[in-house]
Order: sequence, then structure tokens, then C-alpha cells
Amino acid sequence: MILFNSHHIGAVSAVCPVFWGIMDLLEVKSRIAEALVESIFRRARYQIQPFRNHTSPLRFGREDFSPDFRVTPEADSTNEGEFLIEVKYRPSAFQFVSVENQRGERSIFYMARRQWPNLYFILVTDRPESGRSCFQAIAFGSMRTGEPFRTVDLVELKELRIFQQNIGDHEELIRRIFSLLSGAQP
Repeated sequence: MILFNSHHIGAVSAVCPVFWGIMDLLEVKSRIAEALVESIFRRARYQIQPFRNHTSPLRFGREDFSPDFRVTPEADSTNEGEFLIEVKYRPSAFQFVSVENQRGERSIFYMARRQWPNLYFILVTDRPESGRSCFQAIAFGSMRTGEPFRTVDLVELKELRIFQQNIGDHEELIRRIFSLLSGAQP
């Protein structure tokens, strides 16, 4: 028998994907994170196409870690400026990366990097460490073999040509939206 207090239904729904019609808050935040990252790239004048995988998706548990989309600068008609993007929401980007580094070659990062060596893995968080952005990324293509995975703020990846104002506007949005979801005052 499951007993619950109606005041704690959010906590229960965060454990179960669907609880009597209530959507998992982590899933909602993940979808919002993906939409906001798409918005960042659109505002930076990229064309966005969904990623079409002709092989099995890279799954870990119930999550798909295959790229979400491809972005190409509008002015670039060649594929030289094309980037593969995977977006994941995590409450703590630092903790997620630390755990994946401890997993070594069993890490989702290693598995994704083997399939897509130039993938940009973007982690979105509403609780970044002090001085860090809500939008952090791991650029697999710029990493050396054997070095631990680490995030950089998305704006630091100069090859993407994303400006701080763009990131700042989307950070304000993410904080407002996620505080509404959690019931806190913005």
C-alpha cells in the first residue's frame, strides 16, 4: 500500500515518472532545458535540424543520450560549421560530471564519445556552482584521451559564437520558469 500526503505529491512524482497523471518534474525540466538550448542557438543565428540516428539510440536506464539536434550557422551553406548537440538537465552539473568521471570507461560520456567524437554535451542546471553558468558544456572533440571530463561555460566555446547576453537572457528565463515549477517565488 502506498500512503502519501497531498502536500508531498511533488516529491512522489519526482521518484515515479508518472503518478496519477502528474508528470515527472525532472522530465519537464529536461524538455524545457532542451528548448532553451535550441533557443540559444536560434538566437545565435543557427539552423537547427533534429538528429536522425540510423543505429540504436544510446540509452542508459530510461534516458536517451543520443544527440538531440544538429546546428549549422545560417551563413554557412557547407557542413564545416555543423555541430552535434546533446542536452541534459541536471540539478548539479558538477556532481553529474564527477560521478561519470568515477565510472571511467563505463561512463555515458565515454560511450557517447565513441559514437560521436565531436559531440557537444550541454548540461543545463538551475543551481550552478558559484560563478558558473546555468549552461555548461563538454566539447568531446577538444578533449585529449585519458583526461577527465570537465565542463566549461557554454559562452567559453568560441567556435560556437554564442554571446554572453544571449546566455544571460536564457539564464534569467530558466531561473524564472524553474522557480515557478518548484513553487518558489521568482
